[in-house]
Amino acid sequence: MATVFDLPTAWRDRLMPASFRNARFHCEVNSQESGRRIVEHEFPKKELPYAEDMGRVARAFTLRGYCIVYPYDDEANDILYRRNYQLARNRLILALEEEGPGRLRLPTLGDKIVVCPRYRVTEEERFGGFCVFDMTFQEQGLDPQTWTPIIDTAGALMKESRNTRNEAQRVLANPPAEINA
Repeated sequence: MATVFDLPTAWRDRLMPASFRNARFHCEVNSQESGRRIVEHEFPKKELPYAEDMGRVARAFTLRGYCIVYPYDDEANDILYRRNYQLARNRLILALEEEGPGRLRLPTLGDKIVVCPRYRVTEEERFGGFCVFDMTFQEQGLDPQTWTPIIDTAGALMKESRNTRNEAQRVLANPPAEINA
């Protein structure tokens, strides 16, 4: 009898290992949250409000990951696959506490440049050899003081307009011989 795992699944083939700053972990749940920044304007003597769109809300990512004891030391792979799960746990803690942005790789959402404002690691004695990480990340974005637009659309349009006007004036002032004939 066939199971759900026997069905062809393109998404499963594209799954990537989860990591933050190259510290790998198993990912149980990952979610992304965002939306639009909407300012609602209500006016006196008016029945209808006006919703002003102020841009996209910064994306936030919430993850539940874990490190667990592997049955044997797999030297060919990352420290995630070792008997001592604490090696992977400690490496992930160091990555989470490092200052500045880092690359977060999610199994289904791909790579993101993020910062980690907080995380929680939980270990229970009854589940020896296993720890759970609840992590929150925010997209890094761009610093508005250092970012400059790649293309100045208004400036480029004005420059093209001036060039077209100058060319038209030049042609009208000295028409080609074919036109005069």
